[in-house]
Amino acid sequence: MIKRVGIVILAGCFQGCASPHQVTVQADTVTLSLRAPQAARVQFASSADRYTLHEISKDRDGIWKFTGLANREFQYFYLVDGKVFLPDCRYRQSDDFGTANCRYLPWPVPPRKEANR
Repeated sequence: MIKRVGIVILAGCFQGCASPHQVTVQADTVTLSLRAPQAARVQFASSADRYTLHEISKDRDGIWKFTGLANREFQYFYLVDGKVFLPDCRYRQSDDFGTANCRYLPWPVPPRKEANR
């Protein structure tokens, strides 16, 4: 009986304990999603375009999405209601301001081309 209850609780967590931050890749396009239903405004910035701030809107479930990034390495962060927000991301990299940015690495990472000798 105890094993069965544990399995039900664990299964429920997989269904209802979704990460507030997700990365989705389709073909060569990356979409970043941030669950922040209480936020009034979210902006997104990445090294892909020299940290230009992009306004993003939320859907009715409180998910903010930014799509259209090429599937190659970049660093990024969000501004949530005017404050820098770093989600729980797999990789981080220090920036020039004493903090850090999330770092996206495509998977699998393409091999580096070696220079002709």
